[in-house]
Amino acid sequence: FSVDFEKFGAVPVSPRALLRVLKRNESALLYPGGVREAFKSLKDGEKYKLFWPSASKSSDFVPLAAKAGATIVPVAAIGAEEGFNMLLDADEMLELPYFGERLRESAKSTPVGRPGERFVVPLSVPQLPERFYFLFGAQISTAGVDASDAEACVAVYEAVRRELESCIDFLLSKRQQDPYRALLPRAAVEASWNWTRQAPSFTL
Repeated sequence: FSVDFEKFGAVPVSPRALLRVLKRNESALLYPGGVREAFKSLKDGEKYKLFWPSASKSSDFVPLAAKAGATIVPVAAIGAEEGFNMLLDADEMLELPYFGERLRESAKSTPVGRPGERFVVPLSVPQLPERFYFLFGAQISTAGVDASDAEACVAVYEAVRRELESCIDFLLSKRQQDPYRALLPRAAVEASWNWTRQAPSFTL
């Protein structure tokens, strides 16, 4: 089983590919947390935490954005991590007799976007999904940022991360006020309206 992600507009994970997209004045959706963030352990209190590279080591995507004069828009999304129950996280998968060693060997041959990443999928089972919430953060321009100025790029990088974390915290707090957060109450009220409108969430 394989998926041709390019049909969905995906490009290879490389600085060159990202810069090419940005210089064509196209929008790019980037996940700085990579595999580590995607396969975080929901059993160890890592829910909705970011796992970006340290700014002291790299300003990551910012120099590329600066070269293209791109505007960065942090996008917060919550809800997906309540859609499944994690039985075994990646570390626990690797500790399994027999299967753990096979997973470890398989991960070695799987391309990753960052050095040190490991492509080990946790074992999870789906559960009734909750509502998804999205919030577009404040735009952060790289116009005038010198891509070779490490200090300036780090400042932008940290600003993007702070804005995203603030948006995530906002959504986590505000969804507590949503009476239709759970699927069944939301489906019931929307069915009573003949599916002609969506159940409200919360006031921004």
